[in-house]
Amino acid sequence: MADLAGKDVEKVKLHFDIYDFEGQGRIDAYKLGDIIRSLDLRPTNAAIEKAGGTKRRGEKWITLEEFLPIYSELKKNKDVGAYEDMVEGLKMYDKHENGLMMSAEMAHTLVALGERLESREVEDIMKACAGPSDIDGMIKYDLFVKALMAGPYPEE
Repeated sequence: MADLAGKDVEKVKLHFDIYDFEGQGRIDAYKLGDIIRSLDLRPTNAAIEKAGGTKRRGEKWITLEEFLPIYSELKKNKDVGAYEDMVEGLKMYDKHENGLMMSAEMAHTLVALGERLESREVEDIMKACAGPSDIDGMIKYDLFVKALMAGPYPEE
């Protein structure tokens, strides 16, 4: 906790209290990824599991005192994707080098590569980030990545 600024600790406490659904000073480790991401970090699912997250509800509970060092460690982690990396990876689908790729290819990429997503998750992401496709089913992948990186509350 010593390496977190007072402002960070207050922000973490606020988010922790929101995820403390029962008001008992603890959160379900199943929700660890959600609270970390609500604090503007982008760890992988593997990093969340390594930090103590669980795949099932009710398996483990985390107090604020246990959460603060987890947050601090994940905040230091630089092993997250950046906008430039993502756009560069999607350029291989840009056959005409015009900033467009097929919406179906984007959905397939999200399902098949990296940390696998469920079809339902991909549908939600595509709906939120891809915007409308053109008449040929193409989307602007740079706008998709920007929306994805902005997270669910980009206006904050």
